[in-house]
Amino acid sequence: MAPIKKAKKVTIKFFLNQLLEPVTGDKGQAYYPLYIQVTFNRKNMTLKSKYAEYYQDLKEVKPELMAFEERILRKIISHEAGQGDNDYDLKGLKHKYEVYSTSIGEALENYLKPKLRSTILKTNDELTTVLDFQQTHATVGRLYKAAKLLFSGFEDTLPIRLKDDLTAYGNYHQLLQKPVFDFSFATVLDWVDGGYQDEQGKKEATKRVASLIDQAVKEQLKQL
Repeated sequence: MAPIKKAKKVTIKFFLNQLLEPVTGDKGQAYYPLYIQVTFNRKNMTLKSKYAEYYQDLKEVKPELMAFEERILRKIISHEAGQGDNDYDLKGLKHKYEVYSTSIGEALENYLKPKLRSTILKTNDELTTVLDFQQTHATVGRLYKAAKLLFSGFEDTLPIRLKDDLTAYGNYHQLLQKPVFDFSFATVLDWVDGGYQDEQGKKEATKRVASLIDQAVKEQLKQL
């Protein structure tokens, strides 16, 4: 029997990157971005926090934010290190973190917005110019609502698959009508590792939602 390999230690530390130019406050305070140092198998790398802001002191950072980012990073390394016989060396971790830490909600927006935009533009209506698809607050739900108000018979122009996806999108957000705590949202990685899939798959009413999420996650993973 082959000897069991001892799991390599992962060390994750958060720090304010004071080597960078700070953002200056109204009273001249210096604010720095939050960075993360990852150590694995005697190798180090640093990456910028995806969800943090700028701070004067590390104590200002919410503990739940750091716990969230550390959880994602550890799960990525655990998954990657378990693949194949070669030693994992953190290569590509920054990019993988960007993809895997994307929320399910953002993945759905990224998946559906281009499809909805294409259908809206096909109306050739002059009012399409008032819709700013790049605006942060221009979510799929708001764009869909606006299109139905602006363009007569818009729903009749929707492909059946897109109409079903938009219905599932609405159902997904209805399912989220409950208290939401900071950094408690599900991510692409949570879907990939199966935990969030199991949670959704147990509910008959959400099977269509789960199918939509699966398609959105697969599209997001193409960036890897």
